[in-house]
Amino acid sequence: MSAIDETDFAVYRYLAPDGAARFWGSRRVIDPRAGAREIAERLGISETGVRTRLRSLRERGYLADAEVWPNPSLFGVELQVAELPVDEVGESRRLLDDLGLVDGVTFARDVLDERDRTLQVYFVAGGPAEVERRARLLRRLVGRNEVRGPRPYFVPPAARPLTPLDWRIVRALRAAPEDGLQRIARSVGISLKTLGRRFHALLEGRAVWWSHGARAVEFPLALLTVGTDPAADVDALATRVSSETRTWMPVASDGRGLPPTARPPEFAGLLLADSPVAVEAAAGRLLDRAGVATVRRTFALGSAIYRAWFDEQIARRTS
Repeated sequence: MSAIDETDFAVYRYLAPDGAARFWGSRRVIDPRAGAREIAERLGISETGVRTRLRSLRERGYLADAEVWPNPSLFGVELQVAELPVDEVGESRRLLDDLGLVDGVTFARDVLDERDRTLQVYFVAGGPAEVERRARLLRRLVGRNEVRGPRPYFVPPAARPLTPLDWRIVRALRAAPEDGLQRIARSVGISLKTLGRRFHALLEGRAVWWSHGARAVEFPLALLTVGTDPAADVDALATRVSSETRTWMPVASDGRGLPPTARPPEFAGLLLADSPVAVEAAAGRLLDRAGVATVRRTFALGSAIYRAWFDEQIARRTS
């Protein structure tokens, strides 16, 4: 597989409408409406060049497939995240397989940072009793009480409830996320005009979002979480880093699971990480900046998607 370069990264970054990363309990959110022309205008390169890069990324597996996620708030539940320790070779794969047996688990990510290797497990729950019941099941899976959390993982709620027709559209999109709108309209039995209007409303209202699917190859990125000095202007520092670092994708303020009221003394971004040396050099440059106190590096080693809970809930609303 050929190496990723800065232009590949730039094109990949702007598959999100503002070029910022959001992790709403899944892999990075992408915008299905992002087209080659819009990306070319943002980057100042030719539309043909963008199309060539997108085709290459698909051929190499980075854009192999997609997944449609409904907003948990539509079902009256909230997202929680727990961290399971991973100590032995092969334990991660076993846990990823076994997590499919835990009701409500929707996604898991295998991550490595300076501290240790863990599985970040995301699940939905309708209240404290359900959270604790699922936490007990997770502790049983790892065979010890070292599970961190769970803690709430904030996702911006959907703007409004869905109609029966909206639910049918969500079901069709989830079943065939890479189909064109014309095929989706035929499968639902509505006009393309009606589907287009509702499709855009679903996206703008955060009722659904797209992310990379289970078959997509992990893009070679490191998450760098930058801790700042108490007196530092976090927003200004984050803006400077984003504007001055070519291979830096900022993580949006609503993209890390933190509630809107949270004002942490840190910010985060994704860095092209095809070389450990490059990551360390970038971390060193960040630490040299005034106002930066710490830099924590986190690498994604893999992930798994669990569709059952959402599929069952959607089926109830469309039967």
